[in-house]
Amino acid sequence: MQQALQYSAYAIGLWLNLLVISALVRGSYRQYPFVFVYSVTLLLSTVVEMGVQLATVSVQKDYRYYYWIDEVILDVLVFCIVIAFIDEAARYSKHKTIERHWLVLAAGVFCAVSFAIHRSAHLNRQMTLISRDLNICAVVLDLILWSLLLTARHPNRRLLLLSGGLGLQLTGAIMGEQLRHFSHSLYLTGTLLELTTGFLGLYVWWRALRTAPAPKTATA
Repeated sequence: MQQALQYSAYAIGLWLNLLVISALVRGSYRQYPFVFVYSVTLLLSTVVEMGVQLATVSVQKDYRYYYWIDEVILDVLVFCIVIAFIDEAARYSKHKTIERHWLVLAAGVFCAVSFAIHRSAHLNRQMTLISRDLNICAVVLDLILWSLLLTARHPNRRLLLLSGGLGLQLTGAIMGEQLRHFSHSLYLTGTLLELTTGFLGLYVWWRALRTAPAPKTATA
């Protein structure tokens, strides 16, 4: 049952991810380069994790290391995406915004404190708590982004959708990690919640990006 769920999640995730990438390569990857890098990295990390699952037993024992390396890379890219979105939203906002370097510094300090607080000999427990903290930090940045978008003179609808899709993924990840941390009996519930919100987030991204205008070809 668990294996069937895992491979079904891989299939749905790959399909949605490919839809997002196909929408981006039409031209919007230039406007949202970090979204493109994140999507490609997510695709590659999923393929790597599938390969490890299908590999020999000795390789499968190291699955958790591959998984958490992927998660850390993706978490860093999420910070890059939100900060890039905030930069873009600031152009439409009526309010003074926080400078980018202060956002990067605050995120870096938060990451370092989280790693220091949750140091543990149990890798899964440690990284689950750290990942939860990083997602909370990203949600705070996403709220800053939303405040800018909602006070804009001319709201950017596509950026609102991209921000909303990211918020779905992050909120689901935080709630799922908390459920898994509280009780082993809630592990499946937390995993399903995280997967469902992750899929919804990718779907919202695809809906936002598929209407992006294709790049104009140069005429002789």
